[in-house]
Amino acid sequence: MPIQIAICDDSPDDLRRLIEVLYQYDDSFQITKYTNGEFLISDCQENEILFDIIFLDIYMPGINGIETATEIRATMKDVIIIFVSSSNEHYPEAFDVFAFNYILKPVNKEKLNSLLELALKNTLKERRHQIQFSFKSKNYRINCRDILYLESRDKIILFHMTDKTMLQCYAKLDEIRKQLPVDSFIRCHQSFMVNSLHVTEMADHYFRVGSSMINISKKYQKESKNQYFEYLFTHMNYGS
Repeated sequence: MPIQIAICDDSPDDLRRLIEVLYQYDDSFQITKYTNGEFLISDCQENEILFDIIFLDIYMPGINGIETATEIRATMKDVIIIFVSSSNEHYPEAFDVFAFNYILKPVNKEKLNSLLELALKNTLKERRHQIQFSFKSKNYRINCRDILYLESRDKIILFHMTDKTMLQCYAKLDEIRKQLPVDSFIRCHQSFMVNSLHVTEMADHYFRVGSSMINISKKYQKESKNQYFEYLFTHMNYGS
């Protein structure tokens, strides 16, 4: 899955230079360019593209980079934001919106490469704990720890989330399973998988997850219970 990068800068020369340096680092980057914050915010809010890294100029007509970042953070909490500015006077404000870093123009290639190395390590680490899918032209990337359990119903997978929302996509449970951490999610039924992290009780025929009781079918009974005991044993060792 290629790294998705957005660059928002109203200066054509600065935009061109940054794109050039990024492609020199890795020509597989998928780069989308913007000349104002409004269009970038719109794409982020509509989930048109799930960006991994966003480079933001601060001085732009209309909504500035700090305001743009504030709006983006409301919907994309984990995206890496790097400010690119001709002045360091907004340095404190940048970190109020949890910026990953702040670099000055003109962009120094060596410094940017070092920064990219750190940003990509962070991105790839996060991806190991996330799942990505699409539904009705919208893209989603969610943290696996925020899933209570998954339910397969009429060719649709329902993601029951810790915040009591429910997301969905067209898929088979076996397909989704390949994206999930093997040691955390337990297949306990033809139509259900539970997140071990949120299991509060295991009985003969069900797991209790939050306020829900998820059936354990005869077919998956031995495997699912063994997997849950293994999960408990492993995490007890972590805590010792």
